[in-house]
Parts: sequence; C-alpha cells; structure tokens
Amino acid sequence: MTRVLFALFAALLFIQSCSNDFELTAPWKEVPIVYAILSPTDTAHYVRVEKAFLDPETSALQIAQIPDSIYYPASAIQVFIEEVATGKKFPLKRVDGRLEGYPRKDGIFATSPNWLYKTKETLVPGRRYRLRIVRNDGRPDVTAETTLPGNFTIQSPDPSLIPVRITFLRDRSSNITWFSDSNGVYFAIRFRIRIRENNLNGTLVKRDTLYWTPVPNTRRSNVLTSNGFLTTERILSESFYRFLVEKLPPATTTFRRFEGIDITIEGGGREIERYLETAAANAGITGAELVSLYTNLSEGFGIFTGKNVVVLPNVSVTPETVNSMNERSPERDLNFQ
Repeated sequence: MTRVLFALFAALLFIQSCSNDFELTAPWKEVPIVYAILSPTDTAHYVRVEKAFLDPETSALQIAQIPDSIYYPASAIQVFIEEVATGKKFPLKRVDGRLEGYPRKDGIFATSPNWLYKTKETLVPGRRYRLRIVRNDGRPDVTAETTLPGNFTIQSPDPSLIPVRITFLRDRSSNITWFSDSNGVYFAIRFRIRIRENNLNGTLVKRDTLYWTPVPNTRRSNVLTSNGFLTTERILSESFYRFLVEKLPPATTTFRRFEGIDITIEGGGREIERYLETAAANAGITGAELVSLYTNLSEGFGIFTGKNVVVLPNVSVTPETVNSMNERSPERDLNFQ
C-alpha cells in the first residue's frame, strides 16, 4: 500500500505541474511533498519528505532525475514526530532508503540516493501524533496530524480454539470477523499459506509458501458494540480453491498437506478514507479535468496517516476442507490429504 500510494501522488503531482498544452516549464515555485504511514507494530518508522517545482528553463523530466532538485538539503530542514497529548518530540534522522532495504523503483524520479527520515521510537496505538517539518529559512513549519488506529481483535476464526481452524466448503463462504476502533477505517485481509509436499512414501519433497489477498480493500462496518466496531468479511470457498489451482501444478507422484495459514488484518486510518473519497469524486469520464489531490498537510501535498496490524498465526485447514476439494477436479488434482 505504501509504495502504491506514493507512486500515485508522484504521478498526479507531475501531471498537475503541466499545463493543458503540455508546457513542461513554468515559474519556479517549491512545493513540499510528504508521505508517511506510521504503524505501532513497526520497529522503525519512515517519512518521505521531498520538494516539487518547475524551473522556467528546464524540462520537468530532466529535473526529476536530479536528486538535488527533488530532495531538501540535509541542512535545510529538520523533521520531528510529536505526541500531541504529552508534547514529547522525536527527531528523525535522514537515511538512504537503499541501505535500509527500501530502494526506489525505476521511473520518472531519481533513484539514488533515496532519502527518507527515520525514527525507532515506540508509537502507541490510539494516540494522536503530529508531523512537524521545520524549514531553516524562516518559512512556517509544515505540519500534519493523525491518530493511530487502536489494536484490532480477531473474533473469527475463533482464536481461543486449540488449534484455531478455518473451513472452506464448496458453495459456501468462511467469515473473517474483527473488532476495531473508529480510527481504523480501510482494511485488507491477507493469507500466508504454508504447504508441505511429500513423496508417496512420506519423505519431504519441498515446502511452499503462498501469499493471497482475498480482501484487498474494504471499509469497516458501522456496527458499534461494547468491544468496538464489528466488521465481517465473507471469503468464498471457490475463490480459495481457484487461487490454489492457479498457483500449484497438479500432483501425480506426490501429495500435499496444509501446514497452516497466517491471517493478517491490516487497517488504515481516516486520512486514507478521505484520500480515496477525493479520488473517487474526481474520477471517471464525467470527472474533473485534473484529479484534485487530497492532502492533510498545512502546506504542499501528501498524506500523513497511521495503520495497525493484527496477525492470527498458524490457523489449521479443517479435514472437511480437504474432503470438499477432493470431490472434483481441478482441485482434486492438487492431491491434498
């Protein structure tokens, strides 16, 4: 989600820098560009801070390939995250994303260096944080605020069971249900499916890990309970079967077993909802000529928001699921036992 959203912001900013006649030069004006999604589950937090402008004599395509043109000099700004309730301030250190394991993808913009601002301070679910970018030339600080989503609680599959189980029966659905607070708004559900493949004599051939996102983007429900907002997503068994058939070849001289599924629920903050609403309002054939960018910054463009994650590990696939798969091809040809 992180890289996709930033790429979209970058593309839209580039488009808005051009006139209707595609003139790629215009009077010089610097615009702060910021992107950050903070999560209390992360051991390190990163903020991308850049600048966008057009030079009256140079093509925007050329400027985008010059690192000094898209990044602030190290001496020009200071970046902080502040805990709003307590006033506690965390300074962020400028680092090269390439050396942190976050290389920038090839494209319009220069890829090296990939300057980011980093802190390893612990962030607390449910608390409100402020981003503050201090510009050392005397101009006003650039600020934005967000409240991190509180911790999510999975209700189904039932985490109290030993083992925790999930069932996919033909022509039926399986429910994923969880509680969240009001700050968790848009959610994704991901499966990490671990599979063991054996020879017919029982010896190990290999282990596979498949990654499936049955619910890429859903809004939480408005059903408020004493435990928070209760959201239920139904996952069709046929979609589970179809995913396995697409990812695994038939097994004729081997058999397979499920070793467990790790279910991850990731929820993003209110600002993501507003961003999506703004994009939807300006999309389509009847939309505006240029997409109106959502931003929650005091100046410039970008998004400063939060997310949270909960993982239900090692969920067992029930024997009934395997029996249902073996009722007919092509699922039967996968030879799960």
